[in-house]
Amino acid sequence: MRNISFKDKKVIIFDLDGTIVYLKADWISLKRKLVEKYNKLYDDYCNFDSVSVCLSKIVEREDEKALADFIKIIRQYELENIEENKPIKESIFFINNKELFGIEEKSKFVILSLNTRSTIIKSLKLAKIFKKIDFIVGREDVRKWKPDPEGIFKIKAHYNLRNEEMIYFGDLEKDMITGKNAGIEAYYIDDLINLVNKKKSGLKTI
Repeated sequence: MRNISFKDKKVIIFDLDGTIVYLKADWISLKRKLVEKYNKLYDDYCNFDSVSVCLSKIVEREDEKALADFIKIIRQYELENIEENKPIKESIFFINNKELFGIEEKSKFVILSLNTRSTIIKSLKLAKIFKKIDFIVGREDVRKWKPDPEGIFKIKAHYNLRNEEMIYFGDLEKDMITGKNAGIEAYYIDDLINLVNKKKSGLKTI
């Protein structure tokens, strides 16, 4: 387990899916739908193995209407079975008990996710932590997506922070690369889960 320090951290950033909750979405059907729409719209092929790569091609075309349509489809699929979300209990515990981990009261929790804002907000409400989150950067809020650091730069500018005042947690290598590209500390959520379980074990022995 990597040692994690929250000393002087003013903003703790989380990914959503696989980090705070597990989304119950039919990603295979979604990608099939996006491929069909893209091919029909542009008479071109993009396989949507990476949704962000294909959306970036739409951004390059400066086709904001098409981008909005694609994001609408993504939102619909994400929300379809959202009531079946599975919260990651260690992440929820951490957010609800930040004082146990040496985090200052004034420090903020932020979401940086490739999911849409509606999905993020609904997921946080279902997990009963929506009021704990101070700022959200979702799929619609940037035009360059992870591992591009635009989302983190948006958060940095919002709070007027230095790099060393932020820390980021995610579940994929893409998240680690995003943190590296932005020049901030980034950790896999498993590192935080291990820290939480260690802390909870210590509390049980008191």
